[in-house]
Amino acid sequence: MSVTAVGPALDLDGPLPVARRHSLLLTDGVLKEEVSDRWLNGVNVYGYPEGVPSLWEPCSTGTYRTKDEGSEISIPRFDSVAIYFPLQCSSLGMGNFDAWAQRVEAALEATLSYGVEKVLAQGALTSTNPSLADTNLVELTGAPVAPKIGLRYLENAIAELTGRDGLIHAGPAIIDAWGEGNGLRDNDHLATPAGTRVVSGAGYVDIDPATKAQATGTIDWAFATGPVEVRVRDGFDISEEESLDRSDNTVVYRAEKYVLAEWDTALQVGVRIDWSLA
Repeated sequence: MSVTAVGPALDLDGPLPVARRHSLLLTDGVLKEEVSDRWLNGVNVYGYPEGVPSLWEPCSTGTYRTKDEGSEISIPRFDSVAIYFPLQCSSLGMGNFDAWAQRVEAALEATLSYGVEKVLAQGALTSTNPSLADTNLVELTGAPVAPKIGLRYLENAIAELTGRDGLIHAGPAIIDAWGEGNGLRDNDHLATPAGTRVVSGAGYVDIDPATKAQATGTIDWAFATGPVEVRVRDGFDISEEESLDRSDNTVVYRAEKYVLAEWDTALQVGVRIDWSLA
């Protein structure tokens, strides 16, 4: 009996990591490209007057002529955050270091929006940046609601509290529920029938607000804010020598980017949505 050998297994590149469609960084107007990197030291975000305009009738007299004095502009502080993707390998089987490092960089590029969404929604360890789920979050309902009801709460909050364009943030399960005839349209970007842009963010899953009920089971948070801006800068290149631990011949490479995600904090509302409901 003869046996035909076909030789060792062939090495192939796996499918290229691809960023999620409709993630935060792929939403129109969010990513800001700038020559200056001064934002790495942190920024103070000067917003615009909050709320909606008041009304008065110029022919009125007496106390009816009293006008609102308005409120001060908030100036929240945001600092940059490092987002990284680590990978460990034995130097004995790693092969070409540059090719190996490029794989880690590709993984970070595809998942960068997840990290930005997580920072924006939940914050980062030791960071004092405002986040969507911090103590300033206003919950629009006292209990979880059906997807289409939650979307309407968010839309009305944007309209009533700002009178301007806003941005809705939600995880994929809620987005899927909204897409089943409950409100979203998808042209070049996700939007509600009223035209509000919607972010489908993997980083918005299982967010636990500081003072509100946590996400659990089929219940997740969805948020509404004003426009969001994100600035991204490459991290520092790390050589093979800097990555190598000679005591055990282990290479640990960290692809890294610096990110600043900010909004004016004038609108910060959320609703718990049970995406299992019709």
